[in-house]
Amino acid sequence: MLEIYGAEWTSQILGTFRSVHDSATQAFLKEKAIDMEIRDLSRTYLAIAKDDVRILGYITLSIKCMRVPDENLLSGKTRKSMNIDSRTNIVQSYLIGQLSRSADAPKGLGSYLLDVAFEKLNQARGIVGCKVVRLDCHDELVDYYKAHGFRLITTNDDRSLNQMMAFVVSKLNEDEDVGEKGV
Repeated sequence: MLEIYGAEWTSQILGTFRSVHDSATQAFLKEKAIDMEIRDLSRTYLAIAKDDVRILGYITLSIKCMRVPDENLLSGKTRKSMNIDSRTNIVQSYLIGQLSRSADAPKGLGSYLLDVAFEKLNQARGIVGCKVVRLDCHDELVDYYKAHGFRLITTNDDRSLNQMMAFVVSKLNEDEDVGEKGV
């Protein structure tokens, strides 16, 4: 959108978005998404209504390493599959930084946006590697993300958000083993 229409028009369109949940996701799209895109810090994907230029929802993807604390809720098998650095407890990961829908979005749009995210992340995985995706969410969204394959790790340092992770696998082949593949 930026390349075709420029920052001013794009900013005007992004400014029309009204999130169904919280003002933080609305503010991100209006105030930070363009800058993050230009600086190559993240990519934001929009779901646009077919009948007009109305944003129904969006998802923002990025890369962010994650420290997995010794005290966590993951199984040993999951921890081993994550390729956590044993010295630092840091794992390379993709980040779903934002996911939001508007009040007039059709039912199931959030699930659709997660499918889009996993397809984009699976493409990135095929190019550069990395099989872990993380997100941080409020308590009321933990069950939603669990239903979409995420696992609870812990709460963040100030205990205001829950850290969750999933493995990047293609939705086209969900039975794919998370083990290593040959060259």
